[in-house]
Amino acid sequence: MLDSSSVEQQNGACIALEGTTFASVSELECGLTPDGVSKCHWQIAFASRDPSASEFTWFYSDVGEAGKVECHGTSLVATSSRTLSGSFDADSQRLVFDGQLYEPAP
Repeated sequence: MLDSSSVEQQNGACIALEGTTFASVSELECGLTPDGVSKCHWQIAFASRDPSASEFTWFYSDVGEAGKVECHGTSLVATSSRTLSGSFDADSQRLVFDGQLYEPAP
């Protein structure tokens, strides 16, 4: 991971996030079972794409979604079939994506 000054200066590719997988801090809804709602930690992974954007793969609920993500300072804008937003705090290594809090996965 890069330090926070590098994150602040990045424009386009999410270099500080590439190669990292994050897991939601809370267990969230992961589908239905015969016994009701199942809970799990959602995950999002980042990979390199090109100098202007990175790739993301997000597993939430019982579905997956992938697309490109751009970072501008601490802000993220992800695009797949829809547009999602988030932020990354390099000091705490915490990611907020689509309103949920994530930490690096073990």
